[in-house]
Amino acid sequence: MQKPKTKRKDRTRIFVTAVFALISLQFSTVSAQTIWEGGSIENGQSLFNANCASCHKVTDEVLAAPGLAGIADRWGTSDELLVKWIQNPQEAAETGDAYIKSLVERYVGTYGWMTAQAVSADQVKDIMAYVANPPNVEVAVNTSDACPTIDDSKSDEVDSSSILWFTILLVLFTIIALSASGVRRSLSDIISQNTGQELLPDSPYIDRLKSWAWRNMVFVSIIGVFFVAFGVTKGYGALMGIGVYEGYSPSQPIDFIHSVHACENEVDCKYCHHSAYNSKHAGIPSTNVCMNCHKAIKKGKISGEDEISKIYAAIGFDPATGTYIDGDGNNGYTIPQNSYEGEPVKWNKVHNLPDHVFFSHQQHVVVGGLQCQNCHGDVATYSVGRIAPVEEINELRDKFPGIIELSKPTLTMGWCIECHNKAEIDLASNGYYTEMHDRLKTTLRGNEELRRFLEDDKITVKELGGWECSKCHY
Repeated sequence: MQKPKTKRKDRTRIFVTAVFALISLQFSTVSAQTIWEGGSIENGQSLFNANCASCHKVTDEVLAAPGLAGIADRWGTSDELLVKWIQNPQEAAETGDAYIKSLVERYVGTYGWMTAQAVSADQVKDIMAYVANPPNVEVAVNTSDACPTIDDSKSDEVDSSSILWFTILLVLFTIIALSASGVRRSLSDIISQNTGQELLPDSPYIDRLKSWAWRNMVFVSIIGVFFVAFGVTKGYGALMGIGVYEGYSPSQPIDFIHSVHACENEVDCKYCHHSAYNSKHAGIPSTNVCMNCHKAIKKGKISGEDEISKIYAAIGFDPATGTYIDGDGNNGYTIPQNSYEGEPVKWNKVHNLPDHVFFSHQQHVVVGGLQCQNCHGDVATYSVGRIAPVEEINELRDKFPGIIELSKPTLTMGWCIECHNKAEIDLASNGYYTEMHDRLKTTLRGNEELRRFLEDDKITVKELGGWECSKCHY
């Protein structure tokens, strides 16, 4: 008679256990979805583009590494482990966590170890908030039309058509003039012989030319003025072109296609040129930066394996095994070896800043809030790096808000001065100018300065010292 009660108790226990399991599962799911709430999506997008976008997409699409869609649910509540994994993957693997162990087994062999990222826990929270709430992203099936590439082959050509045609016309005119003079001389001699007149003395050609010039002084003067004006115009243009390199596009040891990386794969400019945040130089990426992606991406879209193999040769990477070699030819290393004596990739700078000029990328990018396109044009449409003409940059104003319309040639002193004269500064919202803004508002002298600055209803870089010689020249 006791068995039915026992069965009922067992069924009750199982039911209660199942309810608690469902509640726990639901709580875990909710926690996984909400643990990253509170992060800044806007800041997370900026951090994602700078640190993650070169290898990951926010969708399921595989780039250089698996997509991050649903990452919050996969990691669950292990927020501390995720932060540790992002900051130092190899150190995180030593914790023995089962999920991290599964990641290592599934992905490290194919994609290699993820590069350690110098981000804080709060920054990871922002990134995860962005990944969990991405913008409307559609996986591109064919991006060839969405990412047009400018034909830069014309950029190396010098517009010398006017000089060429002038030279051709000058040569033809000289030939015709000499021929006409010779024919006229022959006809004069024939007429003199037939009429019994004395032949003209056979004087040197230069003397005859002088005599002709004196007889036709008006015509010679007009031609002379024309040549002098043409020479002065061309000379002035040549002098004004000193230091102007618009359209210049040097050859590179590796055919790095900007449009493929920056447009199709959405790699942020500052991922490769990362020192633009904290240095006067934007920096030329090292081979290690290339390997963050190309350890997994071993075949290029355009040039196949040829160009990527140059990267492997420079750093000593064996794509067949996915490992590095040292200077003695020993294989099996997971990181580049200092003993490897490969030939480094020697990139050619597009623009060499004169030694007497100071320019800080950090000041313009971090403080000024300028975009790369303000000075470099729409890099995402380039095949190779080039100096964009100022007209081309001006056309990007609708696409990249904040670009100032300028008229002087790109990267010239006049171009910089013109920009400093037009670039407005919002003292109130820019933390860099907090002290200056407070002084202008609170002090009597400051109020006078403010009134002077606001005569044209704007404060520009010029009015804050942007035209002072010592700001840019040593």
